[in-house]
Amino acid sequence: MALHHTEFDTIVIGGGQAGPFLASKLDARGEKVAIFQEGPFGGTCLNDGCRPTKALRASAHAAHAARTAAPYGVHVEGVSVNMAEAIDRKDAIIDAWRDGATDYYENHETISYVTARARLTGKDGDHFLVTFDDTTVTAARVILNPGARSVPPPIKGLDAVDYLDHHTLLDLKEAPGHLIVIGGSYIGLELGQVWARFGSRVTILEHGDHVIAREDPDMSDAIAQMLRDEGLDVRTGVQIDSVEADGDGVVVALASGERLAGDRLLVAAGRVPNSDDLGLDTVGVKTDKRGYIATDEHFLTSAPGIYAVGDVNGRGAFTHTSYRDHEILADHLAGGDQSVAGRIPTYALFTDPPLGRVGMTETQAREAGLNITVGNYEMASLTRAVLDGISPGKMRLVVDADADRVVGAAFFGLHGDEVIQAVSLLMHVDAPASALATWLPIHPTVAEFLPTIYGGLEPA
Repeated sequence: MALHHTEFDTIVIGGGQAGPFLASKLDARGEKVAIFQEGPFGGTCLNDGCRPTKALRASAHAAHAARTAAPYGVHVEGVSVNMAEAIDRKDAIIDAWRDGATDYYENHETISYVTARARLTGKDGDHFLVTFDDTTVTAARVILNPGARSVPPPIKGLDAVDYLDHHTLLDLKEAPGHLIVIGGSYIGLELGQVWARFGSRVTILEHGDHVIAREDPDMSDAIAQMLRDEGLDVRTGVQIDSVEADGDGVVVALASGERLAGDRLLVAAGRVPNSDDLGLDTVGVKTDKRGYIATDEHFLTSAPGIYAVGDVNGRGAFTHTSYRDHEILADHLAGGDQSVAGRIPTYALFTDPPLGRVGMTETQAREAGLNITVGNYEMASLTRAVLDGISPGKMRLVVDADADRVVGAAFFGLHGDEVIQAVSLLMHVDAPASALATWLPIHPTVAEFLPTIYGGLEPA
């Protein structure tokens, strides 16, 4: 810990994917800057989210590829997964990134990096008071980047069970015999598939009628079916009455009367922003009813001089949105004209194969009253998917026929997380959808079928 001053130009609370980069840019402009980070550097993405889960996904993919290699003429006998080695590989990658970044900021000559919980505690003239431990420092500007956290749903008996969340699951050195997952959204599906490939029997319980409810129902159902075909027990429309410990295991009692016995329970349902203990009320920062901090298009809160970036502002709970937040705010503070207004949401579900998403779903476009045309294509008919032997999935393009603009797309299947970005860029630069008709793509790729999908647009 190095506290170079007690009076700063900018204090950043939170060391996720926006705050430290902002601090570096402001420091380079000659500002006196401090970062306060409770816990390990890097936030959820680096420590418990995007990166460690994708490292384990890679191990799971290798195991699955080995087990299913025979149709390719490759015969692998006796495939087994050493979970401890997979976890060690993940830890080695993540620890190197985290330790390198921590060392950089802790030993920075001008940026003060403090590992502590910091809170706003009021104002002194034009400066905000920020308190950590028994010390109070001040700054004319405060940037909030505290992230979000998992919160379990209110299920009877859950607080008496040694359940896992997406943090603690990542440290298991052995795969449970039967892993029960509460929550059929992005985290539950991704991790459920990974642990099934590690050797666990996996049951996913989702209370809604479809998994990942924000997607079009048929796309959600296709993903659920892919997982079922792989051996996972994916259940929707499930009501849970209670959970209880059963020796070293757990029992989940369903409203149907069924009692599911498992070795471990993963709770992958519910996240809230870390805004509840920041002292926001001491300086007049307002939140919505869910706790997200309200901001304008430049991330300014209701308190002049205080900004909120990353998960806590409710504008996208993703690493890429948080990082982009920092770029927009850095530009704004330098007098630029970038803003978050009009940002097109884009993200991926990293099952294997993945779902890539941008803009509206077909359902959302209909509800918005747009005159849409829709193009669909099955991955099983796509040349590259057939060649690679990875055929589950479908591709969807949603076009505003009146404006000649793509308003959304969903690509579930081989390389869906990469191909979606071609459409995302098309939308970002406000190019006409008809540009796809004369585009020259590379063969054989997944993206080469975008002109074909465009050519098959039909009124919805």
